[in-house]
Amino acid sequence: MRFFNKILLIVLPVLAVSCGHSGDNSLDKDVDISQNVIPFELDTISVGNGAGIYSFGSMIVVVDGHAKDRILTIIDLPSLKVKGQIAQFGPGPDEITVPGAVFIDNSGKSISIFDYGQLKIATYDIDSALVKADYSPSIKADFNNRQFPDRYVHVNDSIGFARSITMDPKSRGYSQGLCKYNITTGELTEISDPERMAGLKSLFGISLADSIIAEGATNNDILNIYNFKGELLHKTEGPDYSSEVMKDKVFFREIEVIPHYILASYSGREGENAYSADRIRVYKHDGSYVKTLIVGKNITDMAYNQASNRLFCIFNDENIQFGYIELDDIL
Repeated sequence: MRFFNKILLIVLPVLAVSCGHSGDNSLDKDVDISQNVIPFELDTISVGNGAGIYSFGSMIVVVDGHAKDRILTIIDLPSLKVKGQIAQFGPGPDEITVPGAVFIDNSGKSISIFDYGQLKIATYDIDSALVKADYSPSIKADFNNRQFPDRYVHVNDSIGFARSITMDPKSRGYSQGLCKYNITTGELTEISDPERMAGLKSLFGISLADSIIAEGATNNDILNIYNFKGELLHKTEGPDYSSEVMKDKVFFREIEVIPHYILASYSGREGENAYSADRIRVYKHDGSYVKTLIVGKNITDMAYNQASNRLFCIFNDENIQFGYIELDDIL
């Protein structure tokens, strides 16, 4: 039970090369895009706070970690109509206890979800799961409770990238880095910079086309960019950067690497709304700052869809929960 409680705290609130280094101390290019947010609804489906959103080809997937019935809501693009719900919540062998990252295989036919309650990855045939009430998922892999992948991003069945979470058996804490993860064998390979700042916590996004990882720290004002080997390419320090991690303020939140740009939702706040972000910093792939998009609503998660060039968001806002931003006229 102690381990299970630790997982909830993490999952629900989560060779040297030439390195470019820049200070990002003049962030004075604010652009108000609050009127560019277009809301959409999930029909009659209710989704709780803390939900996650993913984009895969012609579909959007919403993950409701607090659901008491079906966890995954499948949404069609471009119609934005709900196709149905799959993945039953619960402690049983065909159920999901503590949902984590979601990914769709390269064929677009199956969807997998990490279950941190049962330490497994469950895989669903999308078409079958949508029509069969008694559908049973297959188990793609298991992982251990001492070091495991979090926020996994899929590349293929041999490789993906994730945050590596290493539990400290002597305390309630954990350390976090970046890793490669093989969902077939369960092998986890650390790729974090050996000189990584002690205690750094972060979120990240990747670009398959450019083979880069963009990592934004949650407890410091710094953006790191790596290649897929884990070699640090660029480091961009923001105006609030410190030589040590900070405990009271939250900085970067969700990261999306899109063609030509890095979109980094940014908080820079303390207190009740610290873990959401009302703005998005825009960088080039070399870490150079472009501008800041002022959204005017608190983003809790976001996902980029390349086919439509839209950024889909979940908001913590009394007037809107789901919305998207057309990027054609903004970037």
